[in-house]
Amino acid sequence: MKPAADTSQSSRHTGADRHMRALCFDGSTTKLQRTHPRPEPERDEALLRTLKAAISSLDLELCRGLFGFQGTLGHCFVGRVESINGEQRPELLGKRVVGALDAVCGRCDMCLAGLSNHCRNRTVLGMQGRDGCLADWLTLPAANLVIVPDSVDDDHAVFAAPLAAAIQSARQLTIEGKPYITVLGDGPLGLLVVQVMAKLNASVRLIGRYSEKLALCEKWGVKHRHVDDIGRRADQDIVVDCTGSPDGLELAMRLVRPRGTIVLKTMTAAADTPAPAIDLAPIVMKEISVLGSRSGPVAEAVSMLARGEIDVVSLISRRMTLNDGPAVLQKAGRPGVITVLVEI
Repeated sequence: MKPAADTSQSSRHTGADRHMRALCFDGSTTKLQRTHPRPEPERDEALLRTLKAAISSLDLELCRGLFGFQGTLGHCFVGRVESINGEQRPELLGKRVVGALDAVCGRCDMCLAGLSNHCRNRTVLGMQGRDGCLADWLTLPAANLVIVPDSVDDDHAVFAAPLAAAIQSARQLTIEGKPYITVLGDGPLGLLVVQVMAKLNASVRLIGRYSEKLALCEKWGVKHRHVDDIGRRADQDIVVDCTGSPDGLELAMRLVRPRGTIVLKTMTAAADTPAPAIDLAPIVMKEISVLGSRSGPVAEAVSMLARGEIDVVSLISRRMTLNDGPAVLQKAGRPGVITVLVEI
């Protein structure tokens, strides 16, 4: 819906051009469209000019069929608020912002019960029913947005959403004594999760496959091992699986102790061929608790970045531009690459 002239707020006129560049997935191929319609904010939504985005493993899974998504890709971003359709949060105009990914209705039973992240009618930026941030412009509810302080540059701010997801995994746990925690997976999410977990009163280690990624743990003072070099003694109190693979869950079940906890952080697309069967008997026999964990508190993530508590710059493997088109996804999918930043 086009903003009404008497209620919308704007930091400046945007002109008559109603088109933009957008990296889109149509269900089979990815293409950079240069005349994609520019989004119009609904009531109480903001129109943002995208400044920078980051390619996530979820973007790659969406292109493999996850959620059946079609549209503009991308959900890790920092942008600048250009206009707001309505009178909500005028302080956002002209500000650099990041945002929570879920746009919720506020009226369904989940929202009214305080579970708005599980809104029955939600759309999710770049994942479910809402175009993403790999484009010149994007829209999100003004209520979702968090102002980025001047002390946090774009390179840091663009990691706010995945860092929030890492924080969420820690918030869902009850830490008693000094538990043993293993994080599986040395992708961007795993490397963020292990930094967050290392701040808890726990003995934390990262298990991965790539020596150059594991080497980052040396700088952070975090224990790490190659997946081929670990035992399977079922002695870990908590295992956080950031691998997104059936092998990761199987390994997690072998590592966790009886009545321990497994946290599942990632998802994979359904393959063309049936996935191998997973023996879930250990969950029953060892009385393992399994927690699903997804998005988290973006404002808290921005605060951690502002305090310099999390190293995200070391996670940047390559810088590219939106004009590079599908090549940004191809680069992000190569072994050893952690994160590709995309200048918009």
